[in-house]
Amino acid sequence: MTILYILLAIIAYYIYRIYRQKEDEKEAVANEKFDAEWEQKRKEKFKDYPHLIDKIDDSWIEVFSRQSNIDGKDYLLKAMFYLMLGESTKIDYSEGSVKYDSLFDATKELLEHLEKFHEGSVIEHEIALATYWQLAATKMGELVKENPNTGSLKSGAHTSEVAGEKVEAEPFTDIEKIASWFPKKANHPAHEITFFTKDGSFPRESKGSALIDEKMSALGL
Repeated sequence: MTILYILLAIIAYYIYRIYRQKEDEKEAVANEKFDAEWEQKRKEKFKDYPHLIDKIDDSWIEVFSRQSNIDGKDYLLKAMFYLMLGESTKIDYSEGSVKYDSLFDATKELLEHLEKFHEGSVIEHEIALATYWQLAATKMGELVKENPNTGSLKSGAHTSEVAGEKVEAEPFTDIEKIASWFPKKANHPAHEITFFTKDGSFPRESKGSALIDEKMSALGL
């Protein structure tokens, strides 16, 4: 009887293994179908922003795409500016504040470069940079709070100096990656735009962009 029980247990185990394997295969097929359908819906949802898919989080594409058409106007440049300004006012004058503020000139230069020499819509370019500033501003807010509050603002907001080397790392240096998201046009210069100096310092000095300044002026900035 003991041998019989053992044999029955072994048979039951293998029957369960066969059943489980078939169920797992069914589940895998169902998951694969679901993933394919979900990916198709995702691509349809963001069909106007093909160069941003898998480059930035879907939630940021959704959030900032709404800023691109408010009563028929594109407010993405204004969103970038206020994201930058919101944290800039909390940084006491320091190497970090100079580097951080200079990144907005780099942003304007990059936007003009993308518009002239890279594929993708202006809205895509602006969503990419707005997302960059969302992440950069969030990080800067964290860096400011790492140091004791100097109380420079009457509002009572936490203020402090920031070391320049803190801005020489991600997410601030991620601005360097954005041009690679958009294929080059035939008229693209021989070398890609970069915001590092020849000796590896970041960010290099930028003159900004008269083209983007005009757009910002039209928005009242």
